[in-house]
Amino acid sequence: MGLQSSLHPAALRLTCVCLQDSLPAPSPAAAAAAAVAGLGGLLAANPAAASELLSSAGAFIPGIVGDDPVREGFIQALLLIFFSEIGDKTFFIALLLALQQPKGLVFGGTFGALAVMTVISVGLGRFLHLLDEVVPNAGLPLDDLLAVALLIWFGVQTLRSAGDANDKAAEEKEEAEEVVAGMGGGAALSMVASTFTLVFAAEWGDKSFLATIALAAASSPVGVVAGAIAGHAIATVIAVLGGSFLGKYLDEKVVQYVGGSLFLVFAAASIYDIAVGAH
Repeated sequence: MGLQSSLHPAALRLTCVCLQDSLPAPSPAAAAAAAVAGLGGLLAANPAAASELLSSAGAFIPGIVGDDPVREGFIQALLLIFFSEIGDKTFFIALLLALQQPKGLVFGGTFGALAVMTVISVGLGRFLHLLDEVVPNAGLPLDDLLAVALLIWFGVQTLRSAGDANDKAAEEKEEAEEVVAGMGGGAALSMVASTFTLVFAAEWGDKSFLATIALAAASSPVGVVAGAIAGHAIATVIAVLGGSFLGKYLDEKVVQYVGGSLFLVFAAASIYDIAVGAH
């Protein structure tokens, strides 16, 4: 007779509880990633069952899941870009330049660079989407799944690095100071062009750049462009007008925890939309 059948049901339940209590509790990042990965595994193994399960759930969260694609793209891009940019190198470049140069010129150059970068990254995301339509994919939306994988990766990495976020922000500020140190004054057009170049170079290949590509591959490009540009605008205004004040009281750990959690939430929302056929 096996061990399970020889135990009284109550004793078996007590044993399971004790074993569960003895195991280390998973971190929030690991738990969230495991949940998203489990849902993705169900989608890959049995798309019909996943779609039926999620459709019957009737999930609806305004701007996140089950909503209009344009509104979803706008809300997701706005939140992800805002929390990715606060305390980033480009944030400190705008902050430091605004202490030395006219704020309007600094905003114009910084926001112009970020807006152009947004259009480029969304274009790359849509290229992945169109490429997926001509490449054999066995019926799976590879572009959306790649976007989900990027969102999960960014989420886990952001949460894992949150503990050192304040030190990282200090390093970002030092790098920004080195970049800004060699920049002198000049005519208004020259100042805007110089700021544009500095910010564009600092932003290329950054987390927010790659995150925008991922969102554009899985969401409405119109919504992503509008949301990302709005997020950059808000972050830039904060940097130019009140960045020095905010830097004294801003806890980068909180920003990182919120941003990392949003990456995982939007990854799960994208999986839901894929499963129910919204993408």
